[in-house]
Amino acid sequence: MESIWTKTCRLPACPPLSEDKKVDVAIVGGGLAGLLTACLLKNSGLSVIVLEKGALGRGATGFTTAKITSQHGLIYHKLLKTLGPEPARQYAAASQKAVASYRQMIQKEGIDCDFSNQPSFLYSTLENDMLKKEADSARRLGLPASFTKDTSLPFPVAGAVRFENQAQFHPLKFIKGILPGLTVYEYSQVTKIRDHILLVRTPDAIRRVRAANIVLTTHFPTRNIPGFYFLRQHQEISYVLALDHAAPLEGMYYCCDQNGHSFRFQDQFLLFGGLGHRTGKLHPGDAYKKLWQSARQWYPRAAVAAHWSNEDAVTHDAVPFIGPFSVWTPHIYVATGFQKWGMTHAMTAATILADEVLGRHDEAYQVYHPARLNLSATCPFLADVGSTMVHLVLQKLFAPRTRKRAIEKGYGPVCPHMGCTLSWNPADRTWDCPCHGSRFEEDGTLLADPATRPLAKPEK
Repeated sequence: MESIWTKTCRLPACPPLSEDKKVDVAIVGGGLAGLLTACLLKNSGLSVIVLEKGALGRGATGFTTAKITSQHGLIYHKLLKTLGPEPARQYAAASQKAVASYRQMIQKEGIDCDFSNQPSFLYSTLENDMLKKEADSARRLGLPASFTKDTSLPFPVAGAVRFENQAQFHPLKFIKGILPGLTVYEYSQVTKIRDHILLVRTPDAIRRVRAANIVLTTHFPTRNIPGFYFLRQHQEISYVLALDHAAPLEGMYYCCDQNGHSFRFQDQFLLFGGLGHRTGKLHPGDAYKKLWQSARQWYPRAAVAAHWSNEDAVTHDAVPFIGPFSVWTPHIYVATGFQKWGMTHAMTAATILADEVLGRHDEAYQVYHPARLNLSATCPFLADVGSTMVHLVLQKLFAPRTRKRAIEKGYGPVCPHMGCTLSWNPADRTWDCPCHGSRFEEDGTLLADPATRPLAKPEK
């Protein structure tokens, strides 16, 4: 699977870890959050290495739609009710600060990454009352929001929330611009963490890294205990088509309706997305074919240049976990649960994590703190626990023994993470875990965390 980002930018190769190391900070995960954190800590004079299990740019960062925005769906009205005015303001300010930080960093370093200032729109074709409330809540929190019905979409809308002065870019070109000066090791998988020691599997050996501080930016933490992040969030998949010969449009668009579509233009391509669902559940069949059928009604002359899917970790209270991994591991830090807004939250995470490692607190650190307790998240938490238990039971009762029967049944092999029964995703031809979101190629090769090893071969 290739996105327009992976098709149009080749990142320089980084070597695997070839010897044992002792450093101030070891960052596990070479996506945008990990690399930005490395940049900030390196600039503070610390010795920092980044350990990536595969090749750079092949994780979530390489398959995003690359919107840099403080507009995160219908969130600000909700945060005012669940968190209160001051925490909601801190979340809003941190998100808007992230947009400004990208702009400043790109200008200062002269990074050529197709950066473009754009308005961002949250729209609905069905109703406008909730959008008016969202626009009002966002304005109260200091964000550049307004309600409108004027968009450049190829169809009328009931209403939209417009955020001014947001941005978009080419994420891999941006990574290419910040890589010089960073110490990154590819094909260096962290298999275990024991206190301050990381065991790292490379193609030819097991290496050891001793780090005073450890930062986990692996999209979804592979370490289960302590922290218990597998109980505190789930993962969702969404699908994207890159359409050539489609009419351009101004701005970036995200729909709050069920089964709505997202739009944004990049070079000559329209990125057209939708059909999101929880990983491993409610597969829409051939998602790309269905997206194309929808797109043709507005862009009949367009052609599909690329298609891909991406996975996002979703917390129960709609706020990422950024900060200390647990109270029992004060030297380990984490960033996860980016809620489909990974570009913005990656910068927020880097800012907060760098401050934490350096012994100071960002203004918004309590909002994102992983140890927070939010009672409004109780119902989603119980629903996730129930879903996990159901699929653990199904594994014991109905797990098929052959791949052919597995595909026919809709259930596949057993996930090596915690034993849940995988389901077959016909769009991407992958085995997906409905419990915690691990994904595997048809042949069992590991694609996405939190699992750390491939599938066992099915019995014949």
